[in-house]
Amino acid sequence: MGIIDRGKDYLKRNGIKSTFFTGLQHIENAVSDIGYNIYLKSKKNRREYAAADKQELKISILVPVYEPDIHFLTEMVQSVLDQTYGNFELILSDGSLTENFEVLKLAKSDKRIRYIRAGEGGGISDNTNEALRVAAGRVVAFMDQDDLIEPRALELIASEFDKGAVIVYTDEDKYLTGKNRYASPYRKRDYNFDLLLSNNYICHMFAVKRSLARQVKGFNPKYDGAQDHDFILRCCDSTDEDKIVHIKKILYHWRAHDGSSAENPMAKVYAYESGKRAVRHFLREKRINTVVCDTAHLGFFRVEYKDEFPHSGYTLFIDDKLTPLTEDHERILSSYFARSDIGIVGGRVISPDGRIMESGYEKDENGRIRSLFQGRDYRLPGAFNLSECVMDTEAVSKYACAVRNELLDCMDGNSYTICSRIRKRGYRVVIDPKVVFVKNR
Repeated sequence: MGIIDRGKDYLKRNGIKSTFFTGLQHIENAVSDIGYNIYLKSKKNRREYAAADKQELKISILVPVYEPDIHFLTEMVQSVLDQTYGNFELILSDGSLTENFEVLKLAKSDKRIRYIRAGEGGGISDNTNEALRVAAGRVVAFMDQDDLIEPRALELIASEFDKGAVIVYTDEDKYLTGKNRYASPYRKRDYNFDLLLSNNYICHMFAVKRSLARQVKGFNPKYDGAQDHDFILRCCDSTDEDKIVHIKKILYHWRAHDGSSAENPMAKVYAYESGKRAVRHFLREKRINTVVCDTAHLGFFRVEYKDEFPHSGYTLFIDDKLTPLTEDHERILSSYFARSDIGIVGGRVISPDGRIMESGYEKDENGRIRSLFQGRDYRLPGAFNLSECVMDTEAVSKYACAVRNELLDCMDGNSYTICSRIRKRGYRVVIDPKVVFVKNR
């Protein structure tokens, strides 16, 4: 499906207004990509690294294979063989209908490559589970059959496991095959449970201790297409959040080509339905009554909490200088308290001309408190649609929020101080961008 057809499909699903602002966002993303490629070209020695010294930890890289393009597969394998970290095994788990002799020949090129037949008729989860079953490494990492990794990927991942990590994930971008360039750099957030419910932002590259991967029973074929979203949710839920490490480097390259979901989201529409079902099932297992809805953006979901929280259990704080644009703002904000881990929920505050004033706060790498998405038109979804996603944040505005009554003693001081106290008490701070308040002139 070409860009015009995708545009028509989006227009049909979401209307003229949403299509217009999404189009503006695509233009902004294209400009950003130009800057990204200039940045990459300036890194002349981008792939020249010294080999890692300590290589005690063995990593098993699991790659489900099905009727692969042998050229793309060869490039994927070479990106693994080019690693500065050599203590790995690459397991190609082939679910093709017939044995692929080209893949088999490729596997024989290096003793660290293992080729296994996963069995005919199995899906991607079955293929990956077969590789997990035979994996020898204490850590397992996952790749798609046509993607690429940076030379230091395994070295940096192993370093985090040596320091005590249980789960590690990295930043990523896209490699545009036909144009031979990189685009869409995704510099991800540190572990963010509510964002993970909204979208599988972790995705690639994901590595986890083999013992935990087997403890959660691997991949569930019921969610093929979104099997990694389901798997990542269960893995992250089964370990302490401080053991989930985000490497802030782009170490994984999604290959974008005709037919790939990286290039054309419509290529895997079934996967988005699987993702929605996976999130719904995950929350149901926690006895949380929800409806998981599609958003205007494929692969992004909204969780609606259905159990009403008693009014006596929370307090709504809305400054008299703010006017709500969301009619049922109180119901939406208070509904989050159906989850016992959430202490305070905030909405977005915008200026009269539609610019974001407050949409959550976080400290930057220099320790300065910054307002997320400040100054942007609130109707633009932002890069990777993040400004429209429910997510955990360090603070929300004390002038546009709902808070549990048992935490009212925290409500003294500025917004960041208040929310810091709430987080220290073990609760999450959540921003819901659907709830919008406009500041009066």
